[in-house]
Amino acid sequence: RTRIPRKPRKDASITPSAHRPHVLASERVFLWTTPHGFNSQHELEQLFPESDILKMFFVLTQSLDENTRSNYGAGLLRFTQYCDKLRIPENQRMPASASLLSAFIASSAGSISDSTASNWLSGLHFWHIVNGAQWHGTNSPLLHHMKRGLTRLVPPTSKRAQRPPVTLDALMQLGQGLNLSNSFDVAVFAISCVAFWSCCRLGELLIPSPNVFDVSKHVSRSILPITTHESHNVRRLSFHIPWTKTTGTDGADISVTARDHPTCPLVAILLHLDVNANIPSHAPLFSFETANGSWSPMTKSWFM
Repeated sequence: RTRIPRKPRKDASITPSAHRPHVLASERVFLWTTPHGFNSQHELEQLFPESDILKMFFVLTQSLDENTRSNYGAGLLRFTQYCDKLRIPENQRMPASASLLSAFIASSAGSISDSTASNWLSGLHFWHIVNGAQWHGTNSPLLHHMKRGLTRLVPPTSKRAQRPPVTLDALMQLGQGLNLSNSFDVAVFAISCVAFWSCCRLGELLIPSPNVFDVSKHVSRSILPITTHESHNVRRLSFHIPWTKTTGTDGADISVTARDHPTCPLVAILLHLDVNANIPSHAPLFSFETANGSWSPMTKSWFM
C-alpha cells in the first residue's frame, strides 16, 4: 500500500523550499537536501553511472529501519524550523557548524529529554552522511558540554516512572476480563500469553499501524497452518518471525510450549486462529475479524 504524506500540522510547518519537498517523515533524511547536497550529488555523477549511484542510496536506506528513519526525520524537521526562524542561509545548514548544532540543542533545553536530543543529533549526522557533508558534532567540546548541561535541565514531565513488571496474576486478570469468543479479545489474549511465556517483544508480534505492515519484518498468516508437536508429553509449536532488533533479517523462531495454566500460550494462539479463521494469508498473524465481515490487523495502539 502506497503511503501518502499527511498535511503538516501547524507545529510542523516549514518555509517552503525546493530543497525540502513534502514527503513522509521517514523519507526526509534522503530527500531533503541543501546546496552542499546538490554539489555532492553532482560529484558522484562525474564518477559513477546513475545505476550505481541509485544502488548506493538503496543500500544506504536499508541501514535503518522505518521507525529510526521517521525519528531522524522528526529531528531534521525541528532543525529546519530552527534554521528558518533564524533565517540561517542554506549553505550554512550543511555542513552544520558545531556552534549551530549547539544553539539548536540549547533552544530546546528544558523542554526535551536528553535521549530526544541525542536522537535529533544522530538524525542530523546521518543526513550529513547521505549528502556527503562533514560532520562537526563528534569532537566538539562545545556540543559535548551542551549535551551534559541539557541532561540536567530535562523536565520532570519527560521522565517516565518505571512500570511494574507484568506478572502471572496480571495476565490471569486480563484473561478473566476478556471475552475469548470475541475476535478482538482473543487476539489480545493470544498476543499477551505468547509474549509472556515465549519472552517476545511486543514489536515482534504487533505492527505499529495499519499502513506499515511489511512482510519482510512482520509475521503474516502465510506461515499457516502451524503444526503442533509433542515430546515427553509436552505439546509445542513454533513459528518464524522475519525480523528482530538483534538479528535483523535473520529473524528468529518463536517457541510456544503448552503450560498447565489458564494462560497457556499454546491454547491461546490456537483459539485465536480458530476464532479468527476467515482471514487471508497475506494479513498479519494476529489480525482479527471485524463485525462487518472483514478483518483488521492488530496494532500496538489497539493492543495497549
